[in-house]
Amino acid sequence: MTQLEPLRQSLLTAASARAAAAVADAQAEAATTVAAAQAAARKIIETARAEGERAAESRTDTELVAAERAARALVLDAQRAVEDEARTRAFDAAMALRQRPEYQRLLDSLEASARRRLGASAVIERDPDAAGGIRARLQRLSLDYTLTALVERALTRAFAEAEAPSDLSTVSGEVAT
Repeated sequence: MTQLEPLRQSLLTAASARAAAAVADAQAEAATTVAAAQAAARKIIETARAEGERAAESRTDTELVAAERAARALVLDAQRAVEDEARTRAFDAAMALRQRPEYQRLLDSLEASARRRLGASAVIERDPDAAGGIRARLQRLSLDYTLTALVERALTRAFAEAEAPSDLSTVSGEVAT
């Protein structure tokens, strides 16, 4: 077994690198999609601002507030649609990994990581039907290394690094100027 350790480590390192690359690809795709949504949001806001300036003389403050809210709703709806599409594509790509020959090495790497964190007696569920990846449990502790959970965490980080919805309030506030 000791003679096989360098080979095992090499396979684990390679699988980990491929997993990291898959997550990085999903993050890059999500960032591109979010950037496109932000560009669309800016265009919507610019259009709303131009329309608002043309109609400003005849609109009351109440009408301006309603227009601002509508523009904000459009921006949020567009961002939500883009995020949903990015999420669907990333999940589909992650689940497609299950058909690739290196998927078993990825599972081995995830399992090894879980055993390092929880211990050798951890109960491992490999490749759950709807989620892929692994789940590990030891008494009250558990780790979720399913493909769906890994993608969701990567997308959450990517979306958080992009312009957050709370930042849109400053953008939509520009409509009233």
